[in-house]
Amino acid sequence: MTTPTYDEAARRKALRRRHLLQRQTIIFGSLIVILGALVLAALGVFLNILPAPFDPDFTNTEAETETGPIVPCPADGAIPVDWAAITANVYNGTTRGGLAATTAQALRDTGVATATEGNYTGGSYDGTVLITTGIEGISSAYSIAPLFPEHEILYDGTKSDEVIDVVVGSKFEAMSADATPLDPETPLVGPEGCTPISKLPTVTTEPDAAQ
Repeated sequence: MTTPTYDEAARRKALRRRHLLQRQTIIFGSLIVILGALVLAALGVFLNILPAPFDPDFTNTEAETETGPIVPCPADGAIPVDWAAITANVYNGTTRGGLAATTAQALRDTGVATATEGNYTGGSYDGTVLITTGIEGISSAYSIAPLFPEHEILYDGTKSDEVIDVVVGSKFEAMSADATPLDPETPLVGPEGCTPISKLPTVTTEPDAAQ
């Protein structure tokens, strides 16, 4: 009588063990298949064979900085600044001696105050006149621009005051003799494609003149 009982218990134990092994085989096999599929999918995305499952543009745009020259837009509704209320640093971006001094004097003759005069530490400037400004000096930069027949206004995120920098380049000949202040009642308008103040980065890679 004891032998059948022993055989039955052994059979049930063997069945349980087999069922356990089957479940383990299914579970581990499924995990291996899933992991393999994930690896293949990741490889496909990496090789641009498959589309990414999320938006690749999902980044912190507030932390991004632009790397090229930035032309800032005037603030909405900003009006011209009186020349007598503008202060500028003047830099010589050429090898012509005394150009910063003569340009600074010409600016003072219009009422513009000048601070630093010297050579442009950013190297030579091949254009006519480069005006660089921080956020606080954007209106001043646009207001002083009519004094120069050709110019470009670029943003310098390292500048925190209203003082602007005027860099005289190799194509500069003279200030506009017949320039007049902008209409104080007409809001300033930036060129097409300029960057709104709300999108200006904190720091720009555009070389700037030493203060």
